[in-house]
Amino acid sequence: MNRFWSKRNLAYLSTTLFILCLYSYPALHTGSTTGYWRLPATSAPDLGLYLSLSSLNHDAQGAIQDPYYHQSVPASSVGFLKFRLGPQLYDVVTRMVGDRMGLGMFVWNLFWWTFLCLVAVWLFSELGSDVPATLIVAGVSILMLWNFAAFRPLVLAWRHFPSPSGFVWAQLPYIRPFFPQMAVALVLCYVALQIRALTSERLAAWAAMAMVQFVAFAAFPYAMLLMAGTTAVAAIWYVRSSVPAHRWRRVLVYGLLCAGIDAAFLLWGPSGFRTGSPDRASLIHFQLSLLPLMISRSWLLIGILVLAATVSRKAAPGVRWTIVGMGLSNMILLLGDSVVSETAVMLSDHSGYFIHSTITTLLVFLAAVHLFPDRRAKLARIACIAATGICLVTGLLVAEATYRNNLPFNREQADIGAWLGRGEVRQGDLIISNLDACEWVPLLSNAEVLYCRTAQCLLTPEQNQQVQRYREVLYLYLAGRDRAWIESTTDLARYGFYYEQFLKGDRARTLAAARGEILSIYRNLERGDPAAREFFGRYNRIWIVENVDRPVFSGARITSYLKTGNPQRIGNLEILPASAK
Repeated sequence: MNRFWSKRNLAYLSTTLFILCLYSYPALHTGSTTGYWRLPATSAPDLGLYLSLSSLNHDAQGAIQDPYYHQSVPASSVGFLKFRLGPQLYDVVTRMVGDRMGLGMFVWNLFWWTFLCLVAVWLFSELGSDVPATLIVAGVSILMLWNFAAFRPLVLAWRHFPSPSGFVWAQLPYIRPFFPQMAVALVLCYVALQIRALTSERLAAWAAMAMVQFVAFAAFPYAMLLMAGTTAVAAIWYVRSSVPAHRWRRVLVYGLLCAGIDAAFLLWGPSGFRTGSPDRASLIHFQLSLLPLMISRSWLLIGILVLAATVSRKAAPGVRWTIVGMGLSNMILLLGDSVVSETAVMLSDHSGYFIHSTITTLLVFLAAVHLFPDRRAKLARIACIAATGICLVTGLLVAEATYRNNLPFNREQADIGAWLGRGEVRQGDLIISNLDACEWVPLLSNAEVLYCRTAQCLLTPEQNQQVQRYREVLYLYLAGRDRAWIESTTDLARYGFYYEQFLKGDRARTLAAARGEILSIYRNLERGDPAAREFFGRYNRIWIVENVDRPVFSGARITSYLKTGNPQRIGNLEILPASAK
């Protein structure tokens, strides 16, 4: 008991509790401001998508029903439907708290934030024989409250200190539920387990690694790739070193076992690789011309730190090569779009989730090895205390900015939740709302939405071409967009296929093709498209949801296809009932 309450453990505990308070603050403050707790407060993109993934309905043939448009989707065609262990586990948590989504998300987040802090403490403690608590606390603070992937903007934001106005664009690095929150926690846990496995004879560490990598694969396969690369580098060291043969054979058996487990999961049941991208690009697609675009400052920084870690002879080999493997694997994955199709996998973008955690781990490793064992330890401790203080203050400012930045959307979410809670909207109805409100409709009703950008993540490529594109153009038409806007805008990624915004290759060609498809449908709508009248005629009732502070839709365009009734007001929302003409 006395050992648990040591100064070192108290420092870890107090740091973790402070971080949990900062991460929880935006949601708690939002709930107290809006008075609405049923849905979790939005603090990061795509929350509605992941909540929809947590509980999907199946039709008689076993296909999954898309929650936005009620389309039957073969699970084998969309990667999101295969690798959704995270949302499924969240659904279990939600059921445990009485199907209250807001409370379920709060419990889910607290678990993963706590787990991430504790795993970071454990990993940093494993980097040396006697890593000081000041370095570990600094490392955890940097990991949870800073962001090396946005280093320059964060530094520039400090010009507005003490106001949080400079941080309105920022967010705490792991406040977004599921990813990268869950993925990074599993990766750091795996790295700590590998260090333990390589520096001891315990088979339990290898067994735990196999379990962690499988959970990562089922939830976020990019994390598994990083784990595999980390182990591969250590395995090369094993083969080339003079360790007993039975030890490197253990690594070989472990690799074969993990490959077998992952392959069985991939082949069992529906096995979807693709994300639902709009094209049929092959999985392997060499685009070496993209390399200069992908070599960023962060990539170069990781390379410098990996080189420094490689020549750090003071560290134990099992520790050194694990950390080098983590950094080197992240560097390779960040260049993945030059070999793997962007729209099929988006490898480089998803690997970017690990940049901050990789840099932080490399920095803590180098500090533990080179700064603290000698006379520079005093200055190093002062630097760690200063870094911790800067991170804690940054966390305070970013948490407040996150609350303020998302409050308008959360107010709208509360209003639409209050309206849907009345029970007026039923199955067979259609809701026409802006791009932010549409994500919450499937969570609170059985109605369809006219168009939601994130819906394409749950559709097959064919459905994206035939269903999503037509609904998108209907939305643009009702929103008052004209042909001049369509022909000139480069912001189609906000409305069109989700994947276009990530493209680093021939993005101009992709946008030009999308623009051509949109214009073809748009011209028909201008002429009173019979297909649009038939589309609206399928629904019992149509509800147009407009935010009076941020109006979207054109009244003239609405009345060209719909008959409208008397509006009702819910908070800042105007609800206009309508029916097909």
